[in-house]
Amino acid sequence: MSDLEYDRKDEKSQAQPYGEVVASEVDADYQEYLMLAEEFSGDALRKLTRKIDWRVIPQLIFIYMLSYIDRGNVGNARLFGAQTDTGLSNTEWNIGLSLLFITFGFGGLPSNILVKKFGPKKVLPVLLMGVGAVLIGSGCSHNRAQWFTLRILLGLFEAGMYPGCTYTLTTWYTPAQIHSRTTVYYLGGVLSGALSGLLAYGIGQLDGKHGWRGWRYIYVIEGGITLFVGILALFTLQETPQKTKKWLNDREKRFLALRSKFLYGGGRMGSKDDFALADVSIHVWIISFAFICNTIALYGFSLALPTIVKNMGFTAANAQALSAPPYVFAAFCVVGSGLFSDRYRLRAATVIFPSIIGFIGVLICVLTVTHKHLVALSYVGTCIAAGGLYCLTPALTVWAGLNTAGQTKRAAAISIVFLFAAIGGIPGSYIYLAKEAPGYPTGFGVSLGCMGFGNIIVPALYWLYCGRVNNKREQMTNGEINSKYTQEELEQLGDLSPLYRYER
Repeated sequence: MSDLEYDRKDEKSQAQPYGEVVASEVDADYQEYLMLAEEFSGDALRKLTRKIDWRVIPQLIFIYMLSYIDRGNVGNARLFGAQTDTGLSNTEWNIGLSLLFITFGFGGLPSNILVKKFGPKKVLPVLLMGVGAVLIGSGCSHNRAQWFTLRILLGLFEAGMYPGCTYTLTTWYTPAQIHSRTTVYYLGGVLSGALSGLLAYGIGQLDGKHGWRGWRYIYVIEGGITLFVGILALFTLQETPQKTKKWLNDREKRFLALRSKFLYGGGRMGSKDDFALADVSIHVWIISFAFICNTIALYGFSLALPTIVKNMGFTAANAQALSAPPYVFAAFCVVGSGLFSDRYRLRAATVIFPSIIGFIGVLICVLTVTHKHLVALSYVGTCIAAGGLYCLTPALTVWAGLNTAGQTKRAAAISIVFLFAAIGGIPGSYIYLAKEAPGYPTGFGVSLGCMGFGNIIVPALYWLYCGRVNNKREQMTNGEINSKYTQEELEQLGDLSPLYRYER
């Protein structure tokens, strides 16, 4: 089945959902959507989708890559003397790493609310400029107070980028398209790990020039590029469909707006667009738990990767370059996972299977990293671990969005799971202890525990739970639904409606 045929099948199945609602309860917006869905079919739909792909995705890839680059930079900067020059002990260095995740977690929800209210073109570039300015400041810092303050500010500006980009995509794409597109722009974050290593290797050659250590050049040069792109994005970044002015006509904009409302709302039921914390469902909390387990392992691994590679016997400069291939391998895994997820709509599989792969990779590292004659196998283990770990961020984010009805609720759900993802970065910053190198029993052990329970067992149980709820709703007859609920009540129920089916 072609991508186009699959997308049309998805739209038809969502537009004519799991139970019929009496005709008097079908509002005018839904009738308009059905009419526009017929107009935008076949070649017209293909043309519109490709136009969106080329105008929206590349920009998000680039700005997310730049906003994410510090995640790899900080490990590289340590190898070039950042910890020594700022006067930080090993414990204080880990505290600095964890401080970012405090503001990083709590800044996502207000940022996403601002993105929904004012549009990505007004919000995301400002956040990116903030990231660039803080990176430049970090390159000029000299003591603990300056370093800690800038880490807190960096988390605040970085917080809104991933959830903001993800929410923006949900306004452009259907549930059958969203995971593959999310993984494509998430590649910016994955590839930033490779790019930061290669840039650090190149820029690090300036170490000692004009009295500056290499890590300062890394931060100032990359921060300057990020700041410039943020300014440029103020004038070039795409808006949501409703706010786009030039390259979509009025009928295209209206179709995309209604499609987002009814496909993510669960078909004919639509969805109310208000939000309160009481509306957060158990689905968000389950996925949040899986997310926090993933990021404990992911952030710990990515922050420690340059040091892990260096402890294999490589020089600091070579360790920078050799930290890039695991991210390149992870990029291929992320793309493959996203294409599989949208093709077959097996959301749990795209969490559990990569987690098993990542588990095997970390286990290889555990068993080989202390044996000097097994360096090649240890390095392969880091690649396999990265390939599994990085697949879960887009998979879990998309799963949370698909199982939440209403644009505002969806934006909030994405932000909440991302809050827990950021919280995972706090313990993740501490688990790879310098005194335990090169074996890192605490770091590898915690990673294996989190991945095994939180990313394999919990998603499997969640898959069973969603299936049970969907089957129960399938058994409700049309008469039962119509007699028990009005259309207004169905809209207020959102994903709790008997017409809604959870992705699993």
